Amino acid sequence: PELHLPLPPFGRVHRAIDAFRPDVIHVATEAFLGLSVLRHALRRDIPIVSSFHTNFDQYSDHYGVGWTRSLIWRYLRWFHNRTRATYAPSRATIDQLERLGFERVFLWPRGVDSSFFRPDRPGRLALRAAFGWGPGDPVVTYVSRIAPEKNVDYLADALAIVVARRPDVRLLLVGDGPSRAELQGRLGPSAVFAGYRTGDDLADHYAAGDVFAFTSLTETFGNVVLEAMASGMPVVAVRAGGVGDIVRDGATGLLVEPGSSPETFAEAVLRLVGDPARRAEMARAARAYAESQSWSAIMDDLRDGYRRVIAAQALERADRQYANEPL
Repeated sequence: PELHLPLPPFGRVHRAIDAFRPDVIHVATEAFLGLSVLRHALRRDIPIVSSFHTNFDQYSDHYGVGWTRSLIWRYLRWFHNRTRATYAPSRATIDQLERLGFERVFLWPRGVDSSFFRPDRPGRLALRAAFGWGPGDPVVTYVSRIAPEKNVDYLADALAIVVARRPDVRLLLVGDGPSRAELQGRLGPSAVFAGYRTGDDLADHYAAGDVFAFTSLTETFGNVVLEAMASGMPVVAVRAGGVGDIVRDGATGLLVEPGSSPETFAEAVLRLVGDPARRAEMARAARAYAESQSWSAIMDDLRDGYRRVIAAQALERADRQYANEPL
């Protein structure tokens, strides 16, 4: 119910585009709205680029329509190959798309505001106290949708092992979704489910944690992982998708291989919980990496990409005009 799909007609959107007269259009959704804008841009001869954010084909398995996988990939390939560039958030995603026949795929990673997401947030200790936790209680945090496509059943199995072996561990799950009630029943009083949080409140919840646990297999990047690192948490995650590009195993966190048992994941969490010195060292390294991922540098690269696309289409337009001139 949290996912909204814009439906046609989109005449008002087309008129707004025509009134604005853009030099380039960047479309960030492949569904009805994105398709409508793609066709409009091609009709108007406006350069258009796209970005690939979501592994819809993997989501289809979790929602019982896995039989649509090949159709989804065929459509996505057709859609993105009609744009002048497709921006993907990680090298792993680029490799996957190129294997599937996507053309002109470029890296556009995500940044983080490390002055906002940081470990010394002013509300950190007050939040822990409000939950009844002491300053030294180890807190394992998860931030994301609580839904099947995030592999939360596996997460719950692993976290149940963690608290069984270390009853002093506290669990903090931020977000909501269709699997929340089931996970609350499985994890019981050891876990706090904080629901959706935004702004300063969200940043304080990140800062309240000590270890970030993330088990999703479907991330093209994993924004929450970078936000957790900026907040001073080492990450325990599955080496899948873009997350494997962000986390350096043994330096900024620990990665377990896809297909590993929940017990393997739990043991990785417990290694950091039980070794405060190593955890602190990784936290510093995670924070340093996040500080290097500024939005300004990332957006400068994207702007340069826009300029190249605009120049290339202008050159093609001039060539067409020249070819049509009478001799």
